[in-house]
Parts: sequence; C-alpha cells; structure tokens
Amino acid sequence: MELDEALFFLGDFGLYQTIIYVLICVSGQFTQAWHMLSMAFLGGLPEHHCKVPEGLHLNYSVPSSLVDGRVVYSQCSMYKNVSIDNSTVPCEDGWEYSFQSTIVTEWDLVCNKSALVETSESVFMAGVMVGSLVFGQLSDHFGRLRIWLVSIWLQIVFGVGAAFAQDYYSFTILRFITGALEQGVDIVSYVMATEMFSPARRSFAGVLTTLFWASGIMSLALLAYLLPNWRHLQLLISLFNVIALPYWWVIPESSRWLVSRGRISEAEEILQKVARFNNKAVPSPMLVSGGGTGKTEFDPPGPQGPDVTPIIPGSTDEKDLHMSGSSGASTERKNILDLFRTPRLRKFTLIMMFVWWVNSLVYYGLSLNTDILAGDKYVNFFISGAVEIPAYIISSFVVHRWGRRLPLCIFHVVGGVSCALTIAIPTSANGVDLSPLVVTLAMLGKFGIAASYAIVFLYATELFPTVVRNVGVGVSSFSSRVGGIIAPFAMYLERVSSIHVPLALFGALSILAGLAALLLPETKGRKMTQTIGELEDN
Repeated sequence: MELDEALFFLGDFGLYQTIIYVLICVSGQFTQAWHMLSMAFLGGLPEHHCKVPEGLHLNYSVPSSLVDGRVVYSQCSMYKNVSIDNSTVPCEDGWEYSFQSTIVTEWDLVCNKSALVETSESVFMAGVMVGSLVFGQLSDHFGRLRIWLVSIWLQIVFGVGAAFAQDYYSFTILRFITGALEQGVDIVSYVMATEMFSPARRSFAGVLTTLFWASGIMSLALLAYLLPNWRHLQLLISLFNVIALPYWWVIPESSRWLVSRGRISEAEEILQKVARFNNKAVPSPMLVSGGGTGKTEFDPPGPQGPDVTPIIPGSTDEKDLHMSGSSGASTERKNILDLFRTPRLRKFTLIMMFVWWVNSLVYYGLSLNTDILAGDKYVNFFISGAVEIPAYIISSFVVHRWGRRLPLCIFHVVGGVSCALTIAIPTSANGVDLSPLVVTLAMLGKFGIAASYAIVFLYATELFPTVVRNVGVGVSSFSSRVGGIIAPFAMYLERVSSIHVPLALFGALSILAGLAALLLPETKGRKMTQTIGELEDN
C-alpha cells in the first residue's frame, strides 16, 4: 500500500500519534507564541517622570497637568529653576518609574530613546523573516526532525543569552537570532504535525495547531503576571523547551519526508513501531517500494475538499508550501517578474501582497499593544489570545460553505470597523465607565483579523496558477513579514500623537483590504489554473 493508505490504515489519531502530535505542538507552537509576542511585556512602558533631586518636592520640580481628574507629570522635562521662572530642561538625573523590571526601565528607553523598544521588536521580526526563508529549505534537505531539534536547542541557548544581556544592543542581536530560530521551530513543527496524518485528517490536525498557538498567547499573560521581572520571564520562555532535549529518542522523523527521499525501509520501520504501540495488526511490509504519497483509490471516503488549514500569524511561510503539493506543472522555470508581466496576474499579486501586509501589520499591532487599552493589561492580553480560538474554528468552517472571497472581505471589514469605532467611544460618559466597550471592540477587531489570516493563505494557493504558485505565495508571505516589521512603529504613533491614530490606521487599512478582496474571483469549487495564459483567458 502507499503511504496515505498506510496512515489511514493505522488510524490517524491513535494513541502513539496523539502523544507525538501533542509533544510537537507544545514545543513547536505553544511556546513559540511566547517568543513572538513576549515584547508586549519585556518592553512594557510604565508611567514615568524625571527623577527629583534630593530635597526637592515633585510638584515643584516636574511640570504637571490634570487629565481625566488625575495629576499627570511630564515624562521628559523638569523645571530648570522654578524659583526664577517656569522654563524646563530635559531630565538630568534619570527617571522614576511606576514599576521596575522591563527593558525600558533597565536601560532608560524613554523620551529620545523611546523608539528603541519598537526598533528591537522590528529587528526580531526581521530575524523571523530571515528564518522563514532558510529553515523550510533546510528541513527539506536535511530532514524535519534534525532541523527542528537543532532550532529548539539553539533557541534555548540564545534565548537564555537574551535574559542575561547587559546592554540594549546585545539584547537586540540575541533577539534577532531567536526570531530566526523561531521559524525553524515553528515552520517545521507545523509540517511535522500535519505530515503525520492522511489527507482525511490533515485539515483537522492543522486546525488544532492553531489552538495550541492561541493557548500559548493566553498562557503568556499569566506568566507575565507571575513574573514581573523581564529577565525572569525571558528566562522561563527560553528554558521551558528543555523538555525537548530527549525528543531525539522519542519523536520519529517524518515518514512522509523519508518516503520522498526514497528511504522506504526507515519509513516502514516507523510505521511498524506505530502499529505495535497502538496494538494494531498490520501487514509487513506496509509500503510498496515506490512509496507514493499522493491520494489513491484507497483514500478514505467522504467530502475532502481542499486542505483548509487556518494559518497561524507569525508562521505562514514555507511550512504551508510544504503541504500545498503545488509545485510547478511546467518545465519552464518562472520567477517573481512573471507575477507582474500580465494584467490579470499582476492585479491578483498586488492585491494579495496588500492583504497579507495588512493582516500582519494589524495582527501584530493589536497583539503587541493591548496595554494601550483601558483596563488590566494582563486580562486584555489574555482575551486577545482567547478570541483567536473561535476565529480559527469559525473561519475553517465558513470557507467550506461560503467560499474564500466573501468571508475574507467580511472578516476584514468587521475587524476594521471595530478598530475604527473605538475612536468614537470615550472612556467614560456621564459617570459611566465605557472602557469595557472599547476593549470589546478592539478584541472584535482582533477576532476579525485573526479569522482573515486563517483564510488568506488558502485563497492565495488557489488563486495563483500552478507554474507560479510557490512564487506567488512566497511574495505574499514576504509582504506579510514586512508588515510585521512595520507593526511596532505603527503603534509608536500612539506615543507621539494619540491612541486613536494607530487604531484609525488599522481600521482604515483593514477595511480597504476587505474591499480589495472583492476584486478577486471566487475560487471555491473551481479547478485551479495551471498556466499564466489559462488565468488570463478566464
């Protein structure tokens, strides 16, 4: 029998497969959400003002104003000599903070250095971009398990190094490396988790990986609350994966990868091990010498449809291409320029690049900055992770029923309108606290953008012709990485202007992305085009 038939014959979610799947998802998805979003707490900005010289009173040393009924002191200036005039100078003796233990308080990243926090996170995202370009190919060449474990072990080393960094620049460099390794852990874990199953259960396995990711976000809020010192938090999120040190002897190599490399006997050995563990009677050998991985007449019956898997923000690159099974159908090699040579393909490419860019920009902009919302920052961050669970589940169902284009548009518009509405609502009115309503709208915006993120990859793989599919999805994914790099600076607008500015920007861009999706054709139930000429003629 062929591999997919053998996997189905073994029983997809048997005890052995379930144990391995959970181990992979805990180390490869759950913990990686911590690394991707930890800067929300590592770089937290507390209230601060100039340190008052000994013997002087705060009220007579630092300018202040009344905001919403409370006294707010100037963050970056103090009186030069209040007994003479009200002229001010920059803080001369440092700052006093409302709480200690973030990289901001450690290295005084405030006032003229305040943009360095966003710069550090952008450098981390640049590392993620580099990793997404490298580790997918490495895992194809050297094997899933080897690259995955090496990435985990190195991430532990450099993550711990970041926890002990003595200056901002060494911390940022170490975070860049950690970001690159995050993709080695994240991308390959997704591929390993989904390659374990037959086509009948691959979508379900993919959906479950997103739930581990969302659960990681929720748990990060609790960890940050329990560990207010940034070094302790960075140390924990890095050391947690020491549980993966013995995985080399526990988790097998992907049998699908082994078959693709012609190592049939090794794949057979793994399948027989699974059968013995699950107490399943199977023939020996199970695999034919050809070891095909495609679907056959033995594939389980039932409505399969495309492999619809919600995509985890932060991990939407090569790992998905591995599962798309859509390499070129033509011997003629295509490149990125071919995406822009013809009018219809050019339109599709530009729209997809814009939609992916907006998805990443808004997702990370909202995820990393829940502290700007009224209420408890830990509760807000927890909720922002919790709303992703229904977003991923619902999106995986609606694309089957209503297609790709309309749901993508609706989720973007819902998310955009929700962000925009937060601008019009005050924090209080007639003595009534309206901050819960503002938080609810912001989280509805997060729900919309997470759901659209889950749809956009599937849409792209179906939209681009086979001969340029990998190139098209790769360009779109690269655009999303650019959005992730820009996202921290988009939120910096809140510091130099108002909280309304970034939320208005996110709202407007998300609505535009949703409307732009309407310019694309629906792909549900339609045969995917093979060539550029076929696309242009449709």
